[in-house]
Amino acid sequence: MDSLPSWTYEFHGHRCPFMPIGYRMGQLAMRTLGVEREPDHGLFAFPEIGVGHPMTCMADGIQAATGSTYGKLLMEKSGIGKLAFTLFKPSKGAVRVAMKPEFVDELPKFEFFKYRKAG
Repeated sequence: MDSLPSWTYEFHGHRCPFMPIGYRMGQLAMRTLGVEREPDHGLFAFPEIGVGHPMTCMADGIQAATGSTYGKLLMEKSGIGKLAFTLFKPSKGAVRVAMKPEFVDELPKFEFFKYRKAG
């Protein structure tokens, strides 16, 4: 996978682990579908996220990777509250990418989450 461009942190506004996770999820989905980042319209992202942090950070990463943004009406969240999304290209089909539950279970052990919890 490509390395994370520095502009993605500027786009997101702060450094956290979920934006890069979303970026890599977007890259994986694009590679699986055989598509490139969307410069205009035609590639749709459907994150299954809810309303809370860190899910929304993941969505920023997906937008940065795929070019499928809320502003271009190419992204719509489901509100389900899962760390997953579907990428759809009408001419290619769709692919769903989700975090493995065992990975999610390990996240609280990382220093970032201890720092975040402390306020």
